[in-house]
Amino acid sequence: MTSDIPVKVQEVGLEDWYGSLNDMDRVKLKKYIDKADTSSVFSFFLSLIRAAIADENYRFGLTLCVATSTMPFDMYQRFLINEEFIDVLVGREMYNDAKNVCNINLEIFPEIRGRIEEENGGKLPERLAFRNRYIDVIVGVEYAYDEAFEMLKKYNSMGILTDEDLEYRTNSIRTHRLQRSFDGVYTYRKKGSES
Repeated sequence: MTSDIPVKVQEVGLEDWYGSLNDMDRVKLKKYIDKADTSSVFSFFLSLIRAAIADENYRFGLTLCVATSTMPFDMYQRFLINEEFIDVLVGREMYNDAKNVCNINLEIFPEIRGRIEEENGGKLPERLAFRNRYIDVIVGVEYAYDEAFEMLKKYNSMGILTDEDLEYRTNSIRTHRLQRSFDGVYTYRKKGSES
């Protein structure tokens, strides 16, 4: 049995986890295993999740993210896994779950902000999935424009959205809402009685 387990899985001591995978997931794992970072269990999963996302294989990404839920990662590690989990959930069109994970990271963020900045050369990364994807969902899926404006103000007051970005994104959402209104008018006319 051990000879069937990929060497990188053995290097991080995840034989039991590998044994719990179905045949399809084992095939998927073999596709990405060369990209796995075996410096720690956390790095192993994070690298595999990112490889699956890059390949738009959100189903396998979901399997990997769920597998980490019981693992004893620290708050910073959990935040980083969640950032990928958000993209996986959006990719799977599991929008309510994605919003829930966004809210979890919004709560975690103040506790680990310093470490994020430290790991990113003293500043915040441009990509913060919990911020960006939340707006994507409430605007692009739910059309909750007023909530989006409120969230953008909140992000700005937290210092995770610059004044310039606040103005740009607010204007983009206003344009989106206006475009949607126009689309609705034209759709209505097309369906209405022809005269």
